[in-house]
Formats: sequence, structure tokens, C-alpha cells
Amino acid sequence: MKSTIDGTERRGHSNKRTGMGLALVCALAVFVILAVTGCTSDEPNLVGTALVTDHVDTVLFALGAEDVTYYTALRVENNPDPSENYDGITVDQQEVLYMGEQSGTRSGALLANFDFSDIFTRDYPEELFTEENIKSVKYSLTKLKFYSAFDDTNVTGKPVNLFYHVQELETPFDPADYANYPVDPVSGVGPLLNSDFGTAKIGNEPRMRFWDSGKFLSWVANRQKVGIVVTFGAQSDSGLVGFASKELTHFSQLEPLAVGTIAAPNFIVEFQDESILNFLLGPEEDTSTFDQVPDAPQSVDDGFLLRTCLRSYPGLYFDLASLPPNAFINRAVLSVTNDASVSFGTLGTIKVLEYDVQRFGDPYLTVNVNALKDLSDRFSFLVTGANSLDPALEETIQFDVTQAILRIINNVYLGTRGFLLTDDEDFYAGFRSTAVNPDFYYREFHFKGSADANPDHRPQLKITYSVVNELNGEGE
Repeated sequence: MKSTIDGTERRGHSNKRTGMGLALVCALAVFVILAVTGCTSDEPNLVGTALVTDHVDTVLFALGAEDVTYYTALRVENNPDPSENYDGITVDQQEVLYMGEQSGTRSGALLANFDFSDIFTRDYPEELFTEENIKSVKYSLTKLKFYSAFDDTNVTGKPVNLFYHVQELETPFDPADYANYPVDPVSGVGPLLNSDFGTAKIGNEPRMRFWDSGKFLSWVANRQKVGIVVTFGAQSDSGLVGFASKELTHFSQLEPLAVGTIAAPNFIVEFQDESILNFLLGPEEDTSTFDQVPDAPQSVDDGFLLRTCLRSYPGLYFDLASLPPNAFINRAVLSVTNDASVSFGTLGTIKVLEYDVQRFGDPYLTVNVNALKDLSDRFSFLVTGANSLDPALEETIQFDVTQAILRIINNVYLGTRGFLLTDDEDFYAGFRSTAVNPDFYYREFHFKGSADANPDHRPQLKITYSVVNELNGEGE
């Protein structure tokens, strides 16, 4: 229970497994000093030291636990939960729109609905929207800063040369159809609307020019609600790219924008009369279409996955039965190896929690992020974390879990605790290292599994310990 894992009680029990623990070590140290020095008038000598039979073995033993006894791949959803009075954020309400394909994940298109029923104002009266007055109609998107391209080379591994196809949906899309994932691929689309579909665009604010303004003007005249779909052409660089949605609030994640810019998908109408400012129309709804999202590996032998945006959090439990009952824990390290060849995304944080094994699932379990918060309050404890991890560069990642092992072997908890690896959720106590929540950026760490050909790449719990004799009068 939470009341049993506060700092005071942990310190009081931190060496229960060793008998007297640190108190024994300190007492022995004082005893040896007194025995060696004798009277203050004597020269230092070893008189009396043979009386000390119990000791701390100075040899450090290493326990490398490679066998994961229990494993889970938690699917953490951010959907509304009426029973918990929790609003949640469904996929269609996320701040970022994703399009492209990478490491088996695909969001095939970006969808946006536009309402032309009431667009006229004093500055943009109805009579202004005619063929004679309009110079161009363009469709615009805004990339996140992380996906920025400085030139037409792909030296960063990010998609650079992108070919955009803009089409009309037969009917506007229903946001409820895209609240979760995966979804069916988009169907029912009309012909291409943009004239530059054969030209690569590398900028942060790609603008796709329409063949002519006639289609747009028909939507205006009929006061329609229209659905627009954008896809990448086959010539585009592969990779998942993030764009601003209408829900975006973290504008610091974008390059600086001109005043009045709509970051979300929008129409830009340029008039023949250059004294008239461009007319901008933003969407009523927009969404990513995650039509292919692979499950995390079912067996830890095959590896395990930590994913953000569409959260997947792995849990590992190692059997500590081979740890001697009189072990004095010097250090414990959880070591995992990231496969940088398939991992991708922005710099990220990984937190390690002690987590109740009974709540792992076998191996899959779906929980609401609000339920995860509740479980974290009652059934877990935040151990440690690592910041600024690059999925495409990191290899071996190690976490100091010494205090966790002390709590586990000293039976501080009821039940059995393993380790859950998560991103930096906003309900964790203490300083947060990230500016946005885990539902913002799509990031994947692919960790190598327990059956990897290289033993050093397998998930391991490395415990370094010494052996302490109990003060029972027997000794060795």
C-alpha cells in the first residue's frame, strides 16, 4: 500500500534481508577500529582483531537475471471514460496529424472537413468570390519543427521530398470513425484537385495549388460541408511526418509562423486585387488515419516495444530466487538494448516504475490513461528515468533500480512487483522533462528480446551484492 512505501519506512527496512544490514557494517567498523588502535597511548597494532568472526565479504558478486518470468505490453488509451468523469483525447482530437509509413506503422491520409455555410463577412462579402476576382486557391499544411527539412537531402533520416495529392471525399468524414485505431483505409475519393502533385515539396508549410478555382467556388456557392483528403504520392520519401491539427496548442513545436497563419489544414484564397488580404478557411474537424498499427510483440523473446502517441508500455519481471538471503545489495541495474535500425521519433524520456505483476495482463491488457494514473497511485512506485534519448541512436540503456530491488526483497509491498517502462506522464510526481504529453509525438523504441543471439543485448537485471554473516555467534 502507498503508506508502506514512503521514504521513511523504506530507509528503515532497506537492509532487512541482510539481518542487521548497514547497522551491522557500521558496528563492525567501529569495533575493528577500537580493537586495532587499543589504548590511545599504544602504537597501532592488531591485538584483539581475531575476536571478530562475523564479517562483510568484500568480494562483489554479480547476479545477471536474463530470464523474464512475466511480460506485458500495456495498450494505454486516452479515450473518454464516463465512469471516471474523464474527457480524454481520442485520436481525432490529438494535437498532431500524422501521415506516412515507418517501421510497420501507417497513417495513410490526413482528413479535414470544411463548412462553407457561413464564410462571408464584411471584409469578404459573397460577391468577392468569383472567377474574375480570384487569383489562386491553395491547400496548406504546417509541419512540426522536428520534421523540418533544410534542403532536399535526406541526411537526417527524416522524409524530405514529399509529393502531396489533394482530393475531395465523396462525403465528409465522421470523426467518430477515427476516434480509435487501426481504421479501414480511406475510400470514396474524387479526382486530384491540385496541379502540382508531380512536384516534390520540402518546406515546412507545403501549399498545394488547385487546377482552377471552379471547384472551390462551387462549394462556396452551394454552402456545402466538404471533406478533403491528402495523401503522399508513391515517389515520396518513406517515413511518418507530423503536421499541426486544429487542436494544436503547443505552438512552440512549430517553426515561427507569420501573423494570422492558420497552422491546421486550411484553404488560402489569393485575390487579383492585391490590396485584399488572403482569405483563410480552417477546418471544422481533422484527423489522422492510422490504418496500420502493429501490436507489440506477444513474447518478450521476440523483443518489446515502448510507443508514444498511440501508447504501448512494456512490463518486465525477473525472478530473484537465486539471490542469497544474506545478500547486501550494492547496486542493481536494469539494462535494455534498443534496436536503433527500426526505432524512430523525437528525443524521448523513459520512466521506470515498480508495477504490480498481477496487473500486467497475459501479455496484452488495455487500460485507460486515467486508470493508469489510478493504478500508479496505488500499485506502483516511480523508480528512475532517463531523458533526451534518441530512438535512432541509442543502443544500451541502463537504469539504476537499486532502491527498487531493496524494497522488493524486503517485502515492503503486498504482492509481486516488476518494472513498467513508460513515457513521462504528467501525473508522475516531480519535475517533468518534456514539454508535451505522450499523446503528442509518435515515437517508438524497439528493444531486443530475451532470445537475441547476443546475450548482452537481452533485457537483464544486473545485481551486484556482497555476503553478510548474521551475528548469531557461529560465523564462518
